[in-house]
Amino acid sequence: MNKHVFIGVLLALMTVMRVTAQEKRASLTVELGDYKLAKNVALTGNAYRGDQVCDDSRTVKFEFPLEDGEFFTLTIGLSRNKLYVEPEKPLTVKVLKNAEGGFSLTHLDLQFVGKNASENEYLNKRDLKWLEDSDFLLDEKAYLKKLQQYERQNEKAIRRFRLNKNFERKELIRARYQLYEPLTRYPMQHFWQGGNQTFALWMQDETPVVKEYITRYLVDDAELWKNDAYQKYVKSAISILALADLKVDWEKIVQKRTEVLEKYFKTPVILEDMVQYMATIYVEGTQGAPMKSVQEIYDRHVKRADYKEELKKMYAVYDKLQSGEQMLSSNAAYYDLEGKAVSLEDLKGKYLYIDVWATWCGPCRQEIPHLKKLEAQFQGKNIHFVSISLDSRRKDWAAMVEKEQLGGIQLLGGPEAQIAIDYKITGIPRFLLFDRDGKLINNNMPRPSDAQTAKILEQLEGI
Repeated sequence: MNKHVFIGVLLALMTVMRVTAQEKRASLTVELGDYKLAKNVALTGNAYRGDQVCDDSRTVKFEFPLEDGEFFTLTIGLSRNKLYVEPEKPLTVKVLKNAEGGFSLTHLDLQFVGKNASENEYLNKRDLKWLEDSDFLLDEKAYLKKLQQYERQNEKAIRRFRLNKNFERKELIRARYQLYEPLTRYPMQHFWQGGNQTFALWMQDETPVVKEYITRYLVDDAELWKNDAYQKYVKSAISILALADLKVDWEKIVQKRTEVLEKYFKTPVILEDMVQYMATIYVEGTQGAPMKSVQEIYDRHVKRADYKEELKKMYAVYDKLQSGEQMLSSNAAYYDLEGKAVSLEDLKGKYLYIDVWATWCGPCRQEIPHLKKLEAQFQGKNIHFVSISLDSRRKDWAAMVEKEQLGGIQLLGGPEAQIAIDYKITGIPRFLLFDRDGKLINNNMPRPSDAQTAKILEQLEGI
């Protein structure tokens, strides 16, 4: 064959191969049907993130490049369901009424149609073993023994389904790290649950067996890093292993976490993703302060243009917050105890003192008595006291509202509550103050336990 012809054929074949690779795509259709509590549908994963508003047909469709099967979170209103999406295998998800003829707020009943329907049915019906918060009270050896026992039981349960081997392999990893993620919180929660909140940070060094066990499962592997459960485990593990004292100095916190991170990981993609994550935590924790020495860490590890653009946008958001331009979200819905949708827009006309909290948050619970006193002090005044929970389980939230006889306006926002997104809330409790027109006055108000809080509220015009 003529050399030029041969080269031409080779180039053509290479072009075909590139095009074929580029055309590997995923397709997901979501049919809401009679479900009308929300119109926004979001799909979130490592390879793709997108959100849409359904049209009159109550249907949305996502199409995107995807090289291999991946776990995604499907968010519809407050509901979060896990999906497994594969390239070249179109999947249709239909929202169904539950056994009572209605719809759950936090976990919708779904029907799946497609070649990987069985994997998705498994994900939304699986019944695996998970440790409870009460297990934090166990001593180290007893806690680890129960953890290992549950892992063996979960592995048997997953293999019993005889699902696609590639999916099974990923699910075994995912289930392991979902089970092990609470392990990273044991050094703190063991003492919080025991009632020793005052000494929790100092006493976390009293759990050396658990801390050593945490490090065993830090694996420097790029393929494993693609698993969302492993990423969550690493983020939590680095945080607890780097915990040194009570001081909230975000510059030193990032420095210490970077030291621990670089001790266990050398893979560039892991270092880059983690440093980007820590940088966003720094910006959020400091409310948009300059990065100082964190900048050197950032420049050393982060090269991706989209990551740098993400950080730039974050600073722009804080510039807007600090200028007082941020208003209440007009399209966000929260839900009261009866399941009725409530918009913060409807509460305009009075000042709003908003508490963002969760039942699992110890410091949040400590503020409850002080918040009750504050509400009593300002009863009949021109102000609403609103508590928005980030709980994922409605029953936990409803039970505590009833048990503690919480006052004010109690709403469920869920882990992806719009207020947490708008105001970059990563740590709770968090308190915000808005004027009567819904304009932000302070996005980091003092807590109810702080004497300054009542003084600030008393000085509001027309209170």
